[in-house]
Amino acid sequence: MNTTPMIGQIDLLALIGATIKTVDSQESIVIPLQKNPTIFKMHCKSGAVKALLDIVIRQTTQPKYGNTHFIKANVGKTNRSIFNLDSSELPRLSPILGNLKPLESRDEPASSLADDDDLPEGDFKGF
Repeated sequence: MNTTPMIGQIDLLALIGATIKTVDSQESIVIPLQKNPTIFKMHCKSGAVKALLDIVIRQTTQPKYGNTHFIKANVGKTNRSIFNLDSSELPRLSPILGNLKPLESRDEPASSLADDDDLPEGDFKGF
């Protein structure tokens, strides 16, 4: 099992119908659940509601810019059944959301890094 820490970004706007809208005077990402069988809503015993994005991470066959893996939205077997989907529809419903590359080794172990130490610096220029 590979235990190398990875770093990357996920493009939430790659999900079907995702848009940026103003909600309560704040810019927000809106993702329609009915259009995205890669997302399922679940109710916890505590009463909390979760919206979970099913993903798959795969190793790329042609690494570029140091990216060794990519993240795709994944339509699981349960949602394929619920949404009555066949395999021909899966590529459209399972977009590539981003890329990952190994976190460069530093003088300190990755587990001791602060939460924001793994974020890229500067302005995001897109994929």
